[in-house]
Amino acid sequence: MIEQFTPSLSPEDRRRPEVSPLFAHLGGLPPALFIVGSADILLDDTLFLAARWASCGNAADLEVHPEAPHGFNALPTAIAMAANRRIEAFLAAHCAVDAPGPAT
Repeated sequence: MIEQFTPSLSPEDRRRPEVSPLFAHLGGLPPALFIVGSADILLDDTLFLAARWASCGNAADLEVHPEAPHGFNALPTAIAMAANRRIEAFLAAHCAVDAPGPAT
């Protein structure tokens, strides 16, 4: 799959952090939510990145949804709705923004 997105890059170039976050320095990053389906072509990458995220001292939540394909949360299914509710709850908990003050 990576060859489709980076056809002109060598295997070494594909390991540059700006190309693949799997090879980036991940220390000091905010909490992250990793949601993936067990039928997703990027399952292994997601599991590895979640593990690296946590091993660098960052909070990492991981959810693997059985038999769900890549992009499943865009489909009109109950499992997608549940995943999207989880994403919304995560964002609400970790990305609170103060309400704007009165306009002057």
